[in-house]
Amino acid sequence: MGVRGSRQSHFWMSLALVIVPAAVSVQQPPLTAPYVTTRAEAETFLSKATVVTDAPADGRKNWRATLDSGSRTHDASIETADGSDPTRRNYRFNVAAYELDKLLDLNLLVPTVERVIGGRAASVAWWLDAFAMTELDRRRRGLEPPEPESWARQMHAVRVFDELISNTYRDTSPPLYLNSVWDNLLITKDWTIWLTDHTGAFRIRRALQDPEGLTRCPRGVLGKLRALNRGLLQRTLGRYLSAEQIEAMDVRRVLLVRHVDEQITRDGEAAVLYDLASRR
Repeated sequence: MGVRGSRQSHFWMSLALVIVPAAVSVQQPPLTAPYVTTRAEAETFLSKATVVTDAPADGRKNWRATLDSGSRTHDASIETADGSDPTRRNYRFNVAAYELDKLLDLNLLVPTVERVIGGRAASVAWWLDAFAMTELDRRRRGLEPPEPESWARQMHAVRVFDELISNTYRDTSPPLYLNSVWDNLLITKDWTIWLTDHTGAFRIRRALQDPEGLTRCPRGVLGKLRALNRGLLQRTLGRYLSAEQIEAMDVRRVLLVRHVDEQITRDGEAAVLYDLASRR
């Protein structure tokens, strides 16, 4: 990821799952025809399929690769940065974000697994087939979604998730909103949103970035946030995040729940909570 403006991200899957790593070339058409793939199937493929694309000769830590299981081929985004350089970019954060997405049952992120590639630990994420544009592209082209309410519900879900993970690259606080790198929010041809590249997330901030911008929350996600606790987060994410990162995230979780509850008290449940459409 390095400098914000130098990153190019792109991600995801056959049916609208998406991926993209930082510093990858503009996404090209898929190499094979897409077909329906469940999360479990995608995770198995990413974990076991043979990587047939060599790592870049220039030493880049992320690249697009083709994987072959013998019965199918598909592209993936491989990230090997381990947090040891000044950018702090870390492949583990991609895996942690995906596992957290599953805990919340959001299904906003593409399937992502941890495995060893060429002797190096890496995150391997499913590459987007139905990609249409990034959010940055959409803004520059002045395009509006055909179903504004559906779009708004997706974006509110993104806001809640990004607050929870303290995401550097989709910061909506007023001083940073226009400078944040929104090329890691991808839009498929049916205007479904998918999120990519979380190597800059999981800061140890113990406050919400932009609480004024948090005006709605998916009903199911609020229930999942209430059920989470530091122990569950540690058991699920402890191999990818430090104890300090998990503690800070749990503080933000409590603040998120409190903030939504205060809005419900003030404006009523119907104005705040909504059901997010199934993304299976």
